[in-house]
Amino acid sequence: MSQRLKYISRIKDEFDIAICGMNGVFVKGSYICPNQIDTLVKIYQSGKKVMIATNSGWRVHQIFCWLKQNGVPMNIFSAIISAGEIAHFYLKNNQTLGKRYYPLSQCNIMQGLDFEKTADIKTADFVLAETDMQGLNVDQCMAFLGEALRRKLPLVCVGNNTSILTENGISNCVGMIAEQYAMQGGKIIPFGKPDARIGAYLCENIADFKCSRCLIIGDCMATDMRLGNSIKAQTLLLTNGVHQLPQPTSAQIDDLSRNYGLNIDYYMEELRW
Repeated sequence: MSQRLKYISRIKDEFDIAICGMNGVFVKGSYICPNQIDTLVKIYQSGKKVMIATNSGWRVHQIFCWLKQNGVPMNIFSAIISAGEIAHFYLKNNQTLGKRYYPLSQCNIMQGLDFEKTADIKTADFVLAETDMQGLNVDQCMAFLGEALRRKLPLVCVGNNTSILTENGISNCVGMIAEQYAMQGGKIIPFGKPDARIGAYLCENIADFKCSRCLIIGDCMATDMRLGNSIKAQTLLLTNGVHQLPQPTSAQIDDLSRNYGLNIDYYMEELRW
């Protein structure tokens, strides 16, 4: 049975590590939420390790610099991992995809890699899409990707978000395109949550690490809460994110749990200490 929280300080003795998403937790699009940052600072000051696991297409150094430039105290974070960083490492060490890629948008992860961008999908070896793309028209994208399906091109999906919370509300993301592409028989190569290896990467150097003492904080059932369930960690769903439940009832939370086949330990509207 999920438990509603008003303040996270109520369960501070139940976990040692907090692994949180970025967008929907303390970021909305390009806006950093100061109240949520203050809560993360208090979690850190209470003796917990705080880590970021994000499906952003940005690499870790880009995330670090952007947060620091926007006044976020970066000393509170023990580690950061992003879908962009994982995908960059994969492409750097993978020689099987070919060298020519067709980007659905500007792609941050390709800098420094030995690949050639092509403007003609007919000459591409694979298609590349990043979660940081927002406001996608799924039907238009799928019509355009018909040629990729005919050529059986793999779609490298950097971040699995189907939707994302922005300053202007909910926006479609590349995970939705990847879902449709797979349903039509296309091959997708996804990176990011809910891959359980993300949790393992963040915590591999922590002595005496116990999943049961780890709290996954996020706003998305399909990525954050599934990651938490897959590594048998505790879970905290922020309901005023992509699911847009500003005043959730227990029945709504139960429905979410059943629909996704997942367990939610705690839920609250937004992160508060």
